Amino acid sequence: MVIFVAFVTLLLIITLVFYAILSQAEKEKIQFFHVMAHRFRSPISIIKWYLELLSDKSLGNLNDKQKEYLTEISNASERLNETIDSLIVLLQMQANNLPVKIEKTNVKELITQTVQKLQFKINRRKLHLQEIYPEEETIIEIDPKLLAIVLQNLLENAVRYTPENGNIDVKVNLLNRKLLIEIKDNGYGIPKERKSGVLADSVNSKDMSFSLYLVKQILKKIKSNISFKSEENKGTTFSISLPA
Repeated sequence: MVIFVAFVTLLLIITLVFYAILSQAEKEKIQFFHVMAHRFRSPISIIKWYLELLSDKSLGNLNDKQKEYLTEISNASERLNETIDSLIVLLQMQANNLPVKIEKTNVKELITQTVQKLQFKINRRKLHLQEIYPEEETIIEIDPKLLAIVLQNLLENAVRYTPENGNIDVKVNLLNRKLLIEIKDNGYGIPKERKSGVLADSVNSKDMSFSLYLVKQILKKIKSNISFKSEENKGTTFSISLPA
């Protein structure tokens, strides 16, 4: 429990620091946050080391409930690292200083890996997640790290806004030299009056979350597109189109 509280506290600190530095010059912002990111990673590494000690039974056996909590804390530490990476990516994009490393990427494998990271939450909420792929290979040339951030954020949103026993479908298609990914849920949906701000060009929009702003900016950087359709109390579908 102490470790879990530490994670929450650390995440709050990261968020506050991020917003506190938004008003600084772009170059200073990047340099400052890179230093802070390394400082944040140091305590996270220590926490992960203790988690490994608990996992390999060096400090005694764990019961099933303790193992379950340990898995969740471990996943949380990974997500915290990913959050730091995401913030750095956003700051680099704002400063026009984000390197894009194009390489052959298996989209199917990337989606499966992302789903596995969220499996604990999916199981806890008793969600039914289905992955649907074409017969053709889903290998494209793209930056896998940036695409992974996009998938992570969209899937986390789907899990967060879908009630217990809900359904999430991840469908991949190849069409007209494009690879299309649909992430569809039957969750709460987006109210009509908020739809216009969901994919706004500014994170200051009250209807746009940081995660969707980040997703949109990354996709723009890698020459890809995103759209969505949603109906309140019926669900939401986010669609991204990637060059194949």
